[in-house]
Formats: sequence, C-alpha cells, structure tokens
Amino acid sequence: MPFTKEKPHIYYEVKGNGPTILFIPPPAMGHLTFRYQYKLSDHYQIITLDIRGDCKSEKALPVTMELFVSDIKRVLDELQVEKAIICGYSNGGVIAQAFAASHPNRIIGLILIGGYYEVASFWLKKEYQLGIWIAKQKWMSLLASALSFNHFSSKKAANEMAIEMKQTDPDMLEQQYAIGMNYSNKHSLTKLDVPLLLIYGARDIYIHHYQHLYQEVIKDVEIAYIDKSKHQVPTKHDHECNAIIKQWIRSKDLAKE
Repeated sequence: MPFTKEKPHIYYEVKGNGPTILFIPPPAMGHLTFRYQYKLSDHYQIITLDIRGDCKSEKALPVTMELFVSDIKRVLDELQVEKAIICGYSNGGVIAQAFAASHPNRIIGLILIGGYYEVASFWLKKEYQLGIWIAKQKWMSLLASALSFNHFSSKKAANEMAIEMKQTDPDMLEQQYAIGMNYSNKHSLTKLDVPLLLIYGARDIYIHHYQHLYQEVIKDVEIAYIDKSKHQVPTKHDHECNAIIKQWIRSKDLAKE
C-alpha cells in the first residue's frame, strides 16, 4: 500500500494520468470519500488520501493546520507533482485553502465542495461540536456508521467506508475537529490568485452565504449548485459533480498548465 516515506506515514492512492487533482476529505472519512471521483482518472491523475490519524494514516499527536498542510505537500513531493488542482470537501476545503495560501506555487486551481473559509454559522458550529463530543466518547463505530450510510446509497460502499473509518484515532479526530472549527482562512483569501470553483448542494442552505466573500475578494470564481442535493455532493451526486469539475477545468484551460 502507498504511504509517504517520512513519518507520520500518510496513506494515499493514485489513479490515472494527466493533470493532477488532489482530493482532501473531511475528518475521519478518508480516501473512500472520493471513490466516485476515480471516474475522472480517464482524463486526470487523481490523488486521494487519509488525513493523519484517519483510517490508514499514522497517528501523530499533537496536530496543527500547518502539519495538515505539510502532509499534503509531502504527498505531492513524493509523487513528484509540481502543481496540482486541489479539491477539498467540507472541512477538507479548509485545509485546501490553507495549503493554497501557504504554497501558491504548487496550485493551479482550487475546488471547494460544500466549502467555507471559517466556521461562522450556528448549525455548522454545532456539527463540529457534535463531532468533538463523539470523538471524546470514542464512539468511532457510531460515527463510522452514521457518516458512511449518510453519504452512500450503496450498502457495499457504505460498509467499506465504515470499516476504514473505524481505524481512525479518536484523540486525533477530536483535535482535527477542533482545529477546523477554530481556524479561519478569511484573511488569506486575498492571496488566492488561481481560479476557484465552488460546488454547493442546492439544499445545503446554511453553507451558501460563504460564497459572497469569495466573490468579493477573488477575481476568478465560479459557483455551481446541484439540484436536490444536500451536503453529500461527491458521493450522492457524483455524476453532476464530476461533470462540473471536468467542464470547469476545460473552460479554464487548466489541463494545459
């Protein structure tokens, strides 16, 4: 299995050839979050990974946003990828934005699925607080079952994700949620000088307002809403999600970068 050579060992998977898209998952969910984005490997090199402490990746306490960012860079370095399109889903988008601000020379485009620059809405904060509480109780089986079956209609896919998630270290997961809840990319958005694609579920209402600041401070922003979708865009609306990503990459000529 592919792990980074340096510790902590980060698990990653690579499929396909062409321009690179690296996908960053939410807490605990790991690389299988993007199992349906592997379909894009006909046109692109797809990289998925497990955040440190999650699923197959190695535990290493304490954790910081800077270390999450460093792990992304290590994966790119190990695969000798100079520049990539970075895609983050939910809290993975918080890490993606921090990476883009820290390493602008390594990114040619940014995609946020259900994205936000900070946890500033009531219901979003409650979700993070619930995640922290569950991690403190060490109820990983409960969390794995809830998140996997909430994301996948396929029982087989849900079971496979649940098995992976149960390997997640609860202490690291608690810190990961806490970091995501308290970290803000708001003041670094002006550093983003690459095209930004925001993909939202049309029914993911309490996330939508974040788009306004992105539009104000970033010169190249496109927004796509997926009809009848809530937050689980990559898994339950993968055909629409993948089509939007492919069309956006073509329209921005990012495949030529």
